[in-house]
Amino acid sequence: MNIATLKVHGDPEGLADVRDGLPTEPHGDWQKGDVKPNGRVRIDSGFYVAIGTEQNPTELLKQIRFYLGECRARGIHFERSDVDAELRISFPCEQGADVPSLDLSLADMAMLVEMGINLSITA
Repeated sequence: MNIATLKVHGDPEGLADVRDGLPTEPHGDWQKGDVKPNGRVRIDSGFYVAIGTEQNPTELLKQIRFYLGECRARGIHFERSDVDAELRISFPCEQGADVPSLDLSLADMAMLVEMGINLSITA
């Protein structure tokens, strides 16, 4: 299943401001000083928001557009000095299987830039 997640991290005050306006509740969070699974210590606080899961990459992209559009309509943006955001899109694939494609338009890329969101795509 293809998955889109928003990772947001930074100062607690900025995170609380962003979190209050989100269309959905985060599904996981961490605090500064928490130990990661790899044994390293987190240098800031943050949370993850599940945006969508979909087998069809085109449908997943529609879910991403809808969610980020809702965030933008609520006045949420991440180009602030106290918060960073990353849209993470994952395409889990079995070895030898075709990797699906994701066609981001210029408007999609512009929205990410305007909202201050980094992009990470993994297969």
